Amino acid sequence: MFIPYEVDAPFDHRPVVNWLILVGIVSVFVIQVIISEKVATEKPKRTADTSIEEVIRPTVEENTTGEQADEKQIVPEPIARFVLNGWGIGLFTYIWLHGGILKGIVRVIGNLIFLWPFGNAVCAKIGNKLYLPVYLGFGLLAGAFHLLLADKTAMGAAGAISGIVGMYIVLFPENSINCFFFVPRPVALGISGCWIVLFWFIFDILEMGLGGQSVTYCAHLLCTGAGAGLAVLMLKRKWLVMERDEKSLLQMLSKVKKEDQTKEDEKKEKKDSDTDEKPPEAVDKEKTELEGTAAGVEKPEDDFIRFKCECGHRIKIHKRDAGKTGRCPKCLRWVEAPRK
Repeated sequence: MFIPYEVDAPFDHRPVVNWLILVGIVSVFVIQVIISEKVATEKPKRTADTSIEEVIRPTVEENTTGEQADEKQIVPEPIARFVLNGWGIGLFTYIWLHGGILKGIVRVIGNLIFLWPFGNAVCAKIGNKLYLPVYLGFGLLAGAFHLLLADKTAMGAAGAISGIVGMYIVLFPENSINCFFFVPRPVALGISGCWIVLFWFIFDILEMGLGGQSVTYCAHLLCTGAGAGLAVLMLKRKWLVMERDEKSLLQMLSKVKKEDQTKEDEKKEKKDSDTDEKPPEAVDKEKTELEGTAAGVEKPEDDFIRFKCECGHRIKIHKRDAGKTGRCPKCLRWVEAPRK
């Protein structure tokens, strides 16, 4: 058992909206449990036309097993209208509801454990104003997909969280997450965020094993892909800029591609230099320069430094700016100029 509590990433903003969403999930679940318990313990009222036998007759809920009774409490009458059950208000509210008391507690705790690190990191990166519509949008996408392929009810925030996980994969692929482990002994360690993503999908599979609907988990995968696609779009459009200590998935893939391209260029240049002969004009020019140097005429020095960014863009700066740090005009990455 482990609890992730912090992402090793610089925060541009405080993730206040994600904190409010976490509080909202817990608060709505508490209200849901209170209402469910109240409905389950209410006794039928006796009317003038109701006999004593009819009043004390066991209800359907009283004859069910513990597990069935728990499922019965999922959607009592005051809450049923907010469950995803058609193209209505439930499409906007189902992400705040969870299952019966026992399963609901497991799902709420699981959602909180994963939404805390992933949501905080993404919310701090894209900003509080944009985070809420993005989170709700992933919930709408999962709900619409569920309604198109299944005619059963659904509830829970896993679809929206899956979209946030997809964005995290693109924005913070190398960042570690600090976790508190209870087994084999209490200890705090930092592990790669990729492992936490893997645990999220394992949690999804376990949920499906507990009786979940396969369409629901397909919707989760769809939202994960949608989240990754949205993050890529925001980076491509420059709506998001990675800071100097951050590296997105696109930068990692671009770096690998550039390294391969550089190796090919070096091989090609070496091959060209071995096969091409120097033209007579170059020989005469070099001879003249050597003669001028021997006669005491100094060749004027170039006052500029030229170097390449990791993205391949050529940068030219004055020598007085040697050793300084600035942004690449193409990829906006922080680069340090050579000192000579």
